[in-house]
Amino acid sequence: MKKVRLFILIVIGILSLTSCIVDDSWLGLVGRWQDVENPSFELEFTKGGKFNEYLFNGLIGYGDFYPEGDIITLHYESPCGGENQVSCDVSLSFTVTEETLIITDNQGDIRFSKVSSSQ
Repeated sequence: MKKVRLFILIVIGILSLTSCIVDDSWLGLVGRWQDVENPSFELEFTKGGKFNEYLFNGLIGYGDFYPEGDIITLHYESPCGGENQVSCDVSLSFTVTEETLIITDNQGDIRFSKVSSSQ
């Protein structure tokens, strides 16, 4: 009976440790990205989980981002939503390589090239 309890405790410990392992593939997002078709628009993602949007180098949007698998959720702390100008969350799919970021929304793919690395 003691061996069974010890085995169960070991299994619980292992499961607890493995649940703490975080997929860090989102770190490829970190940096500043320029829209290939509209170079005046740039996105920046930081290691601290913050994002900024720039248009003609002026800050137009910012907030927190939450990546999970190939989905990124942008939680705007700045107003968004067109005419209504409310805070909102936007979930998008993304694919990232060293020099290319592709964000997919309901209208298709938006391609970005890496401009710089960020902290």
